[in-house]
Amino acid sequence: NFGKASPPALPLDKPTVDPEESVNRTIKLFIGGALKRSANDSYREVRSSTGTVLGSLPDATKKDVRDAVEAAAKAFPGWSGKSGYNRSQILYFLAENICRRKEDFAEVIAQSTGRKYDDGMQEVDTSLQRLFMAAAWADKFASSPWEQKDPVGVIGITAPAQWPMLGLCSLLGPAIAAGNTVVVLPSDKFPLVAADLCQVIATSDIPGGVVNMVYGSQSPLSLILAQHQHVQAVWYFGYPEGCHVMTKEGVENNKQVWSEEYDKRKWNSLVQGTGYTINNHCYNNKVVIMPAGDSFAN
Repeated sequence: NFGKASPPALPLDKPTVDPEESVNRTIKLFIGGALKRSANDSYREVRSSTGTVLGSLPDATKKDVRDAVEAAAKAFPGWSGKSGYNRSQILYFLAENICRRKEDFAEVIAQSTGRKYDDGMQEVDTSLQRLFMAAAWADKFASSPWEQKDPVGVIGITAPAQWPMLGLCSLLGPAIAAGNTVVVLPSDKFPLVAADLCQVIATSDIPGGVVNMVYGSQSPLSLILAQHQHVQAVWYFGYPEGCHVMTKEGVENNKQVWSEEYDKRKWNSLVQGTGYTINNHCYNNKVVIMPAGDSFAN
């Protein structure tokens, strides 16, 4: 694994929600629009900040990652073929559906991370802003006569662990708004937020295979994504050792790589959590060179 320990949770107060009142859950992989068990049917416990068992997390295998990539590749032509306006309306619908469950998401964040409920609610609100912003930009990054913008293809995303919802939504929104399909490795320390998000995605008109969630230890699964020939880009937010490995693997199989250490980017910042920095990684920009005679001749 990259690093000796999981990234620390943000040093905030304990939750106001009592984990003992919740029901333990069994999380399943989200592949091709359906909930599925891992290939080896292996699970490990997910615990709260106080040590209470909150649920069971599947340990995904190489086969699970391959299945997720296959589903994403199959969904890419249809999703990228939709107009930017169509994708924006679907993203708006996703954000609206999350709005109806804001309290549930804030509670899960509080239980998982040990932060206050109000702080969890703030993360949910900021995550919604990210999704609404991605929806608004979906039909704005259009090709021009001198530059063509095409979606990258299948993107493997290793989400930052310490922001279980905000980091995920800040990356997921722009990626699919641009017409890409994704295989996401959510926070392996706080995975319940991603599991709840999958339930909303499944009922928000997003075609199966556009978003795929694979749970387990991020380090080995990230390496599998980086080595897969049908993944066109990898976005990795983790340990410094992992950043070096992702870059090396990407160079060897001609893959786009965006890697950063998990604690370098301030995801709650409007500047670092949104904007062209993220959007530029969502497209292949092709500049059209026109001879001067064709452009300016009378």
